[in-house]
Amino acid sequence: MSGDRPIVNPKPRRNADGTTTVTTLDAGDVRVLCPSWCFVEHGYSVPPAKAEITHRSEPVWALVDTPEHGPTSLVEVSLVQWPYSDRDAVFLGVETDDGFLEVGPTGARKIAQALRVQAAHIDSMAAQLVNLRAGEDQ
Repeated sequence: MSGDRPIVNPKPRRNADGTTTVTTLDAGDVRVLCPSWCFVEHGYSVPPAKAEITHRSEPVWALVDTPEHGPTSLVEVSLVQWPYSDRDAVFLGVETDDGFLEVGPTGARKIAQALRVQAAHIDSMAAQLVNLRAGEDQ
């Protein structure tokens, strides 16, 4: 086998009982029972360690379609869980400029509040833009 070929994990196997079998580096085959919100297929490009097996809900983006740039996404959120890690609680995953953050309920509420404050600020600046542009017509 060529040494420059990528390592590809075998496809996860769906079992008759609704579980999925994921082949891991450190624990061999692991049967995973997904929570109802889990959206991922549990396929990995390289075999994960057992602690890296991830449940994730379908990501939801804040989307905007501006006249200047067309459709774009602003922020992505999803539920995430690593059921076999030492952090096995469910988190809210938020994609940010700083990377993918995992936060609990308090952090999620703080993010929501920050987005509401930012939305109010953007509304205020939009009104200022209207005034500034009206002044350009003179």
